[in-house]
Amino acid sequence: MTGSLLRALAGHAGTAPGRAALVTSGRRLSYRELYREAAAVASGLARRGVGRGALVGVHGEKSAAAVTALLGVLLAGAAYVPLDPSAPAARRRGLVGDAGLAAVLGSRTRLPRLTAELGPVPLLAVEDLVEEHGAEPFTPVEVGPEDLAYVLYTSGSTGRPKGVCIPHRALDAFFAGVGPLLEIGPESVCLNTSALHFDVSVVDLLLPLLHGATVHLGPALPLPALLLDLIERERVTHLAAVGSTLTLLAQQGDGLTGRRLGALRRIMTGAEVLNPATVQSWLAAAEQVRVVNGYGPTEATCLVVAQPIAEREPGRTAHYPIGRPLPGVTVAFRSPDGTVTEHGPGELLIAGDQLMTGYLNRPEEQAAAFLEVAGVRHYRTGDLGERGPDGVIAFAGRADDEVKIRGYRINLNEVRGSVESHPAVAQAFVAAAPDERDGLALACVVRLRPGAEADQAGLAAHVAGALPRYMVPREFVLVPEFPALSTGKPDTVRLRELVGA
Repeated sequence: MTGSLLRALAGHAGTAPGRAALVTSGRRLSYRELYREAAAVASGLARRGVGRGALVGVHGEKSAAAVTALLGVLLAGAAYVPLDPSAPAARRRGLVGDAGLAAVLGSRTRLPRLTAELGPVPLLAVEDLVEEHGAEPFTPVEVGPEDLAYVLYTSGSTGRPKGVCIPHRALDAFFAGVGPLLEIGPESVCLNTSALHFDVSVVDLLLPLLHGATVHLGPALPLPALLLDLIERERVTHLAAVGSTLTLLAQQGDGLTGRRLGALRRIMTGAEVLNPATVQSWLAAAEQVRVVNGYGPTEATCLVVAQPIAEREPGRTAHYPIGRPLPGVTVAFRSPDGTVTEHGPGELLIAGDQLMTGYLNRPEEQAAAFLEVAGVRHYRTGDLGERGPDGVIAFAGRADDEVKIRGYRINLNEVRGSVESHPAVAQAFVAAAPDERDGLALACVVRLRPGAEADQAGLAAHVAGALPRYMVPREFVLVPEFPALSTGKPDTVRLRELVGA
């Protein structure tokens, strides 16, 4: 058996069988129970001919069944593909077809609905697989470093989501690089706030299980009061959340004042530009906590650069740098003229074992995503930055049409294409505008076809039928004509002003 996570799970089940591994609103699984149920899922897949090299969908999140399914897929030697239950059915159906899934795992209660949604793909209930497994032991399937562990779909510029293929080699390199920063151990109590289809789940679900910690699954929606109560009640030591969620928690009610947060040791954050005031609120409320600001694309297994923050600076307004590369990660910078340097400024290029194998069934996009530098394969992030004299990297925004909202990477062209697929829409412009709740939110300027009618609610409903909720613009501004430059091209400056971007 290869893969540090699988070896560790087997070890915890043997040496600390009674320790709590996973806690949800309805169940509490020990490491022995979690491993036994995951092995049952793996055995059930094997009996149906699903094993090494296969891709298996996992539908659902924030449940013991979903986590059991995910781990069972890995024990079977296959790779898991999370299917967002909150996304439109058409999007899930498209991912199933694009990935060529061998099967989809879901809860027993959801199978009838999934059967109608997903078509002929084999659907298996996690509960059935667990119940049908007998007393016979299951031997995990041997996989190699380049065998896939998971495929996560991200927003794509062509209007089709891209499947990011992460092998066991990359997952193991990530665990080795980030582990010393977070110092998670068997005594740690970790809060999972991320969804399974979001790469942060590698940090707040898989990494704690690797180290034998107890993981509490937070609510599917990041309801501030519930999360803060859970952190206090369970004496959470480790929390991972995107910056907007941390801000939401810090601003709940009277803020963090009076909250009992003395158990907190590490807060892992990133995926968005970090609000200094939010960081200082957490540092002031939890005397022993250290905030780790991280950076990294899904294509490089979530996190490649990090900056621990411990300094109490109540009046700080300057943005934090994203930090130094993790061990085994190399970061270079490509200037607009194509010159690659060690310090930049320019586009961040990433090399190392944490890189994806490539995009599933996207050879052209995959070729464009990589660059050979001195014989070494680098991933082109599309992010801008530079390295200071002290070796610390500062982030300087995007070089293309992608933004991050609540940690999710969104290609604005994909959203625009969805809006323009509405029969009443002639032209659309999408931008990210400041938002009090999430830091940024999508807003859209729309020009309707002559004689056509549409309103904000109808446009939002149309987009929501094709894209996940986090990709639906919060505001639609209808205009008779787009402002234009003397060349006839749309005036993007004035368009952005229309939505306050």
